[in-house]
Amino acid sequence: MKSIFFLLTFFLVASCSTSDSSKELTSTPMAKAQFDNSNYGVYKGVFIGSSGTIILDISNSSDSFTATLIIDGVTHNFITNETIQQNQTTTINFNEGNNSFTFTVSATGNNPTITDLIINGHPDAAILVVKETSTDLIKCFEGTFAGDYTGTFNAVIYGNVIKGITRATSEVQIVTADGTVDNNQINAMGNASNGATFIGNMNGNTITGTWIIAEDNTNGTFTGVRTY
Repeated sequence: MKSIFFLLTFFLVASCSTSDSSKELTSTPMAKAQFDNSNYGVYKGVFIGSSGTIILDISNSSDSFTATLIIDGVTHNFITNETIQQNQTTTINFNEGNNSFTFTVSATGNNPTITDLIINGHPDAAILVVKETSTDLIKCFEGTFAGDYTGTFNAVIYGNVIKGITRATSEVQIVTADGTVDNNQINAMGNASNGATFIGNMNGNTITGTWIIAEDNTNGTFTGVRTY
């Protein structure tokens, strides 16, 4: 039942947010075309363990490597003194005081991951991060789901892809899941391991829908808003 609820959150992927939804949201990718197939460029994602967003600029705007993590409206600016080379497998350690994490990505920008995450006051946190390209803007969503299970979920949407990360209110375990969005409709998404299915709609920067776990006879709703 625990794992079921997890996936549940995933597909909520398109959900609601607690960040500053009043700020202007860009409609143009920051990523430069010359870095589309490189370790250099822009990476965006969402934070869970509370709620937030992250953006990494790896020599996209300048020769430096920076990371900005916003958690519940509080901005954390991470830096590194390490050096890397373009078009090479990359591992960078970022720090902000006692906070830190490790960013790893392939030479072509595939499989970006953030590990060894330490954020004071946010134990058991995690970050889902993906690479932005000059043709695919990454939109970050923060939200919650309710019903027979409740919790927090965050997600990124780019092209017709949805990737989510979620956690139930009463749990420590974090779960991730993928799905698709076509013609502003969130397709029925499920996972063989938990049986959760999510269906919804996208209206501008807002997403709403319902979830159901047939084998568990549980259901509910989700709602979300784009925050980055």
